[in-house]
Amino acid sequence: MLRGADIVLRCLRAEGADLVFGYPGGAIMPLYDALDGSGVRHILTRHEQGAVFAAEGYARATGKVGVAIATSGPGATNLVTGIADAKMDSVPLVCITGQVRTALIGTDAFQETDVFGLTLSLTKWSRLVRSIQEIPEVVAQAFYWARSGRPGPVMLDLPVDLLKATMEFRGAVKFHPHPKAADAKAELAFTDTLVALLQQAKKPVALVGAGVKLSGAVSELRRLLDHLQIPAFATVHGLGAVWQEAPYYLGMVGMHGTRAANMALHETDLLLVFGARLDDRVTGDPSRFAPDARIVHFEIDPAQLDRVRPCELPVIGDLAETIPGFQEELNRAPMPDWSAWRAVAGGRDRAEPEPTGLARPTKRFLDELFRRLPADSIIVADVGQHQMWAAQRYRSSSPRGFITSGGLGAMGFALPAAIGVQLAKPEATVLCVSGDGGIQMNIQELATVRRLGLPIKIVIVDNKYLGMVRQWQQLFYDRNYAETDLSDNPDFVEIGKAYKIHAQALGEEAVSDISLSASTADVLDGFLRSPEPELLVFECHPEANVFPMVPAGAALSEMMLEEE
Repeated sequence: MLRGADIVLRCLRAEGADLVFGYPGGAIMPLYDALDGSGVRHILTRHEQGAVFAAEGYARATGKVGVAIATSGPGATNLVTGIADAKMDSVPLVCITGQVRTALIGTDAFQETDVFGLTLSLTKWSRLVRSIQEIPEVVAQAFYWARSGRPGPVMLDLPVDLLKATMEFRGAVKFHPHPKAADAKAELAFTDTLVALLQQAKKPVALVGAGVKLSGAVSELRRLLDHLQIPAFATVHGLGAVWQEAPYYLGMVGMHGTRAANMALHETDLLLVFGARLDDRVTGDPSRFAPDARIVHFEIDPAQLDRVRPCELPVIGDLAETIPGFQEELNRAPMPDWSAWRAVAGGRDRAEPEPTGLARPTKRFLDELFRRLPADSIIVADVGQHQMWAAQRYRSSSPRGFITSGGLGAMGFALPAAIGVQLAKPEATVLCVSGDGGIQMNIQELATVRRLGLPIKIVIVDNKYLGMVRQWQQLFYDRNYAETDLSDNPDFVEIGKAYKIHAQALGEEAVSDISLSASTADVLDGFLRSPEPELLVFECHPEANVFPMVPAGAALSEMMLEEE
């Protein structure tokens, strides 16, 4: 005979979840009472949003299901931003919340919130558990749906009386869905049509998204691109999936993508999309997106098709199956020589000039920092200008080496996510890049970093503004910097020291010379090599902007460049 709380933990272990993140409270207290001796390691964050972002970081770094735990009411509502983030970015996540006693549900009891209804549109699957007998089955279902198909978040709401109740436990179960609900299987009848489209194409390109990583098809994609030798580029979540050294790789695409990538996408006559949902940050004005192109969309989730404009050939299924099927057919078919097109597409900014303008010191600082990172490093970026600068400067071929909040764009993501990443990859160098706005949204997690002694390297790019909003205000709102001034920021170095984390600052002058001074090089080397947590504040020019930039409503070919 076991309590419901003990059964939950045993089922978590059976699903391979031996590390979870959370924050206790009244309705979830029986689960915390059962932790000792359960074999499940719990990480106490200092806020429930910190817990869910940390669980996301763990999941994004490993591909495993992340688990976040909170109590009812405000504990549950504090998870919502992370759940929405996981939904937008296809992160496998199981959130477990406590709920008031079954008899009190619907009475507006203390800390009662309808978290099931609240998160219904944000989850792949959710359940308000009504009996202790359901627990083994619903936990198994939760993990199945979080992992299967296009990954995403699920929610389990557990009334406190069920966690206290007892029943005979006969072991964890495995969920076996109805055959119609099984994962999408690749339909390989597309190969003849796709080969014919390629043979007719004069300017084919490949757009690579997060789906390539989620499906475990990075190696398959690289073999395919090496075979085709067509211009290729990545979304922010696709960074690292394509070999950085490949002569056909043009970098990041979209609102802050490279000129070469955006122009090639605008001019193409055949667009191959691999696991990307083509959101507005990638497409620009949808009516002028790849205007002359036929689109072939490789996608596991049919709901993502035809959202911007119809595709000529949808390829539904797991990329780990569809790409090899395509490759097999290609091996038997002659392809045109696209070398002239590749040279035109790659020649636009293959030799990238030395950064200029007010952002030059910040770009140079990130370049110097990234250049010193070991090969297995993982960069976790928050949201804002620093995020885009980091994505533009990223040069690694590590598929899970760049992690950020993309679809939702949730400020405050990076620090707690870096905690989850470092716990998942204890031997890796984890670099958290945040802004002065974003860091203050979950700055309390410095306490979690210090308590666990995690050797996370934290960079704060401090420009005394909500930088990305200020940039838009400068360019499109006549410099009306309404409520974006952060000139009264606290002293982040002293805050780091208050959390007993070694902290220091660098000004723009530290990277202004052609070659770094010995003292600046020593600071960067010591920062990265330290076995302890480190915090480094970089003082960025207040009016530095991120370029290239595609304004809202513009086509990808209408980028604003730095010299303009």
